[in-house]
Amino acid sequence: MKWLICARLNRPLHSTNYANLWVEYAEKECLQYKIVDLLSEEDPINVLKYYDCLLWHFDNYNYEEMLEARSILYTAKKIGLNIFPNFNEAWHFDDKIAEMYLLQAINAPMPQSQVFYDFGSLKATIENGMISFPIVAKLRTGSGSHNVKLIKTKSQLLQYGRRMFGRGFKPTPSLIYKTSSNIRSSHDWATFKAKAKRIPEFLRTLSNAKKFPREKGYVYLQEFIPNDNFDMKVVILGDKCTGFYRPVRSHDFRASGGGQFVDDPSIFTEQIIRSAFAAADALEMRCVGFDYVIDTRTGEGKIIEMSYGFAHNVMGAGGYFDRNCIWHDEPISGPVEIIKMMLNV
Repeated sequence: MKWLICARLNRPLHSTNYANLWVEYAEKECLQYKIVDLLSEEDPINVLKYYDCLLWHFDNYNYEEMLEARSILYTAKKIGLNIFPNFNEAWHFDDKIAEMYLLQAINAPMPQSQVFYDFGSLKATIENGMISFPIVAKLRTGSGSHNVKLIKTKSQLLQYGRRMFGRGFKPTPSLIYKTSSNIRSSHDWATFKAKAKRIPEFLRTLSNAKKFPREKGYVYLQEFIPNDNFDMKVVILGDKCTGFYRPVRSHDFRASGGGQFVDDPSIFTEQIIRSAFAAADALEMRCVGFDYVIDTRTGEGKIIEMSYGFAHNVMGAGGYFDRNCIWHDEPISGPVEIIKMMLNV
């Protein structure tokens, strides 16, 4: 079996890119593979014809990859390659509105969510008292809590709506926000230094993300879920469930992007494990990371976002749960599990 691993060769790979571990695993297991930058090939489809599998961890802040990666992946599938991510795993990637529709369709546990496509409808809904505050407003794109706002009053939401149905917002990550977030979430000097080392990586991401157009013409709102000041990344890898939780940053309501990850299986309730497996099965996703918050009013875990990709370097170090909610004290690696699942197809 011949493996094709797609990675941009003209720039350093992000530290969380799966290609790093895919190459390491292929070397260890003596798999026949090649690293190719398909976006730089004159005839990428012809390249695909000589391989059996295509792996591509494309980045939501990489403009070129978001334009073309899915088209090439789905074409590879059409000509017979086994691909990751496949259509079910990738078509909705970095589109929170698409995620909302999918989660609603399968009756997954999730916050009440709605999207408006004109200012008049939003204004009428606000004036009729049909929106409870505080409420969370999100852009369709972005990760790490970028482009997420907590709106506390009607006037704030009307102001936000006018902006979204006017000139909109740039989805580019904020350097000021990222810097202040790192400072607030660094509780010791060692943590701060580790985050500081990744500044060049963030600057490369920021530079590429500036190519994306403004987000406008809609307002996406999500119910604010009272919680115990953390969220969870719940990861499904075939028949395995693992993850971690992330404390909310000081003086903020957001946890994602803060850089704190706690591996603690005791916070995984049976409801969370079973609902995550059920959602992944219904969506036909072999690999998916769900962002959960636990509603303090009911104790129920609710899915607020999902993605085929996640920070693999802070996931699965302690072990995993199986479908019977039994804990296995065996460390796992997301990228490696993906290759193993594809080998067994």
